[in-house]
Amino acid sequence: MFKTESLIAFVLVAKYKSFTLAAKEQQQSTMAISKQISQLESRLQEPLFIRTTRIIKLTEFGENFLLRAKEILAQHDALDIWLESRKGYLEGTIKVVAQDVQTYEETIFPWVGEFQRLYPDIKLVFEVNESPLDLNQHHHDIYWGIGEYLGIQSPSLKRRSLWQAQLGIFASPDYLKNHGMPKNIDELRGHKMIGHPHSNPNNILVIKSKSDPTGMDVVEVDAPILTVSNQSNFAAQGLGLINALVDNHDIKDYLAKKQLIPVLEEHWLSSAEIYIYYQHAKIEQVKIRAFIDFFLSKRQFW
Repeated sequence: MFKTESLIAFVLVAKYKSFTLAAKEQQQSTMAISKQISQLESRLQEPLFIRTTRIIKLTEFGENFLLRAKEILAQHDALDIWLESRKGYLEGTIKVVAQDVQTYEETIFPWVGEFQRLYPDIKLVFEVNESPLDLNQHHHDIYWGIGEYLGIQSPSLKRRSLWQAQLGIFASPDYLKNHGMPKNIDELRGHKMIGHPHSNPNNILVIKSKSDPTGMDVVEVDAPILTVSNQSNFAAQGLGLINALVDNHDIKDYLAKKQLIPVLEEHWLSSAEIYIYYQHAKIEQVKIRAFIDFFLSKRQFW
């Protein structure tokens, strides 16, 4: 029999091509992971990895064994999920990360009390990380309200759509009075914007592609202010243009009060999408599914 822990260690080392990162995810020492791999290779009488001072990569046998190891672990997970679902209750910890507090305030925080009454044995940990997420450094159960980049960076993650909306361009009446309303895309280049310090580059406005209605283009604009939050507040003060989703609560409020107005609506990106990401197969999948399904059920109230 193969120990599940050894198979998990093997799959993680194959995933990260690193004993150190695999050990970090399992909260074990690198030596412990290395020992499990050595025991597995001894049991198989075959090397699983080619190890040099610079790289770790699978042998041909290791690649074939990886497929079978994933199948075995998937069957274990399915059995765990079935057994967990029969208990009639869920327990454990769910660690969630988002890139701004506003996302939590609009989609999760108003209903945390109700969720806790339904699942009193689940401990919730909410974190905010405003910089781009790197799964090699940020280990969470759920990545909430993150753009497409995380799925491109980590294609092994599963994802569900959190929402889809137009990505608009907005400015205050005072700003437009002082700098003029741009009549076309070329005139945008003479304006200022409020950017995000972790965007790369951090001085671009996203617009609809000329050639592909669902695609995007960008326009470089001077960005004298970079901030991780309060872009809409700064824009309302007349400090520059902003890109923002049209259904954000703060944008709706500023529009209703006429403190912000739309700019070049015909060029807005119509299909900006935000996702929930989570690991493909973990024992915690039942509680993860319960969390996601519960808060998505509140979408009508967002």
